[in-house]
Amino acid sequence: MTLNFDPALVRKSLGSSLSRQFAATRTRVSDPFSLRDQPVADAFVMLTAPLAIEAFAHAEQMAGRADAGSLEQLRSTLCRLRALWWAFEPLLDEKEARVVRKRFKRLANIAGEPHEIDAACDLLTRAPEDRAGLALVVRTLRQERREASAVSCVTIRKAHIDVLLRRALADARRRLEARGKECTVEELAHQRVSLADDLLSKREHRAARLKRVDMKTLRGLDEAATRLQCLLEFFAPVLERGHTHSIAHLCAAQAVLGRLGDVLASEAALRRVAPALDDKHAIDEAVRWLNKEKRDESREALRHLRSLPHAI
Repeated sequence: MTLNFDPALVRKSLGSSLSRQFAATRTRVSDPFSLRDQPVADAFVMLTAPLAIEAFAHAEQMAGRADAGSLEQLRSTLCRLRALWWAFEPLLDEKEARVVRKRFKRLANIAGEPHEIDAACDLLTRAPEDRAGLALVVRTLRQERREASAVSCVTIRKAHIDVLLRRALADARRRLEARGKECTVEELAHQRVSLADDLLSKREHRAARLKRVDMKTLRGLDEAATRLQCLLEFFAPVLERGHTHSIAHLCAAQAVLGRLGDVLASEAALRRVAPALDDKHAIDEAVRWLNKEKRDESREALRHLRSLPHAI
């Protein structure tokens, strides 16, 4: 594939080319919304093309302005694409699939930075009113959020997500078509959902044995829960009712992760903004409040994790 291409032309053609590819796949089956009887390569395109078009649309919205809403939507779409590449990884070039997932993760993290600042503002504004120094920190964080949104948008525009998606989808489809009928979509779905469920359980079990949940552990749990959620959604037409345990398990895990995730994200945002705030007292006050919230939420998260049957 030549490297001498015009990204602007690619951006114009991506939506229509993916739509045509998606439509061509749908016409080959009697029920276009059923995955069960489709070749794996066609099922992959049916699942991936709408997400790719969605990611492209969000990226296009950033062309003229820093749109925090589009950034958060793009982050969610990229996480879903990453889960989808993980689901089909055994049938792809695994090394290349991991490279694609790493790129999705890096871009999702960039798109998610403004959300971390929002979480910090929300937490600090809920502090008792006698913590007057926190108001200055919140004002600085809000200014940082505007700048972070602008920087994230510029970085994502320069990354040419449309080109990345077009190439990744074409390469994956070629690989899947070359594998032929190695397994059915239903077989792949059950294997990967079961593995995702097991991986989430193992990470929960490991976290439950810790004295406190740190950022790295939480991100691992959140990644595993997001992956399982996406796979259950993607493969719902072929899973039928065989994974009710996985759904219940997932709901319990997400209840544990939500509030603690916001606290740990707020800590990261505060560290980034600290150099811009020339008020050590205000920073110390914010750190003390977040540390208290982290202790409380960490204890609650560990209590829930240790109550899960597989974590005993």
